[in-house]
Amino acid sequence: MKRNITIFALALLTAGMVACDENEIELTVGKVIDFESEALNAHVATSPSTWEFVKEGYGWQDPENALSHSAIFTHDYGYALFGGGLVLSRYNTSDISNHGTYESDLYVYNANSTSAQSGGGAEGSDTFLVAYGNYEPEVDNQLDMRPSITFTDGDHRILSCKVNSTSYFLNIAQNGNPYSPALKEGDQIRICATGYDAEGREGKSVELTLARKGKLIKEWTTWDMKSLGKVRTVKFNILGGNTDEWGMTTPKYFAIDNIVVEK
Repeated sequence: MKRNITIFALALLTAGMVACDENEIELTVGKVIDFESEALNAHVATSPSTWEFVKEGYGWQDPENALSHSAIFTHDYGYALFGGGLVLSRYNTSDISNHGTYESDLYVYNANSTSAQSGGGAEGSDTFLVAYGNYEPEVDNQLDMRPSITFTDGDHRILSCKVNSTSYFLNIAQNGNPYSPALKEGDQIRICATGYDAEGREGKSVELTLARKGKLIKEWTTWDMKSLGKVRTVKFNILGGNTDEWGMTTPKYFAIDNIVVEK
């Protein structure tokens, strides 16, 4: 489903809302990629656990928006391990106690959840992306597990997207588990988007803070991405919080929806 939005940039003054430059209002028209396309239905998770649903070769392509993704796999310990990717999901919950482990890693947090598989996306939509994986070159510069999206019809300028936390991420960030402590004072977890051109050359990056102790994203939040400029591919990274010899210990998950692309 395609939807168009208009984003108005206004100057809000103390005396009221006043347009600038002789009442000229800058506006940018964008197309919202909301992942509700019927062509994606076959790739939407049928289990709330990536370990059960995601198989080697998992990926998707949205023909309506010329957007595609291929998950990353490694072959450690004798089986195909899900290394990093963007999984289409509809699972949502307000209960991070019962849905706060790796067995529920495809649940997005939704304080107003009334149905486990509908209404959990941005603006009450159903389908969204769960991102997993990261790149920590100081730990292993050969293991780049950043999930990515690629436009198949040329370069595009992404204006923004919506970001939220998964229930698994929130549970561990708030409460910890035997493998990772809860966030402490001074900890910060951030997500980073980096643009690449058609030849794979790295461009600009933008960051958003996903979590600090006592201040975690728990609703769909706008992430301004205009400064990336035109890109062919975007790679997403998540970093911060507690680390050990293997790198970041907090589960490397977040959710994405409503990617707005300049028309």
